[in-house]
Amino acid sequence: MSTPRTGRRLRRPEHVKNDDFVAVPYLRQGQMISLIRWTQVSGKWKYSTLLAQYLHRDESSWYLVVGGQRAQLSRSEWAIFN
Repeated sequence: MSTPRTGRRLRRPEHVKNDDFVAVPYLRQGQMISLIRWTQVSGKWKYSTLLAQYLHRDESSWYLVVGGQRAQLSRSEWAIFN
């Protein structure tokens, strides 16, 4: 994100995650949610999506059930996908 006048980049505080700006007060334990992750492969951007049962989250991780198994995914890699 850049400022209109100068074009300088604005910096977010370190503790802020990209999905902290998405309204997610509706997340409930046991709810099915979709997550998305972008990766660069051979110079092209590819995405992966994941449908999982939501348990909870903290500053750094999503705690989920995927395919019947508990999983912990990094919030720096995976974001909520509506």
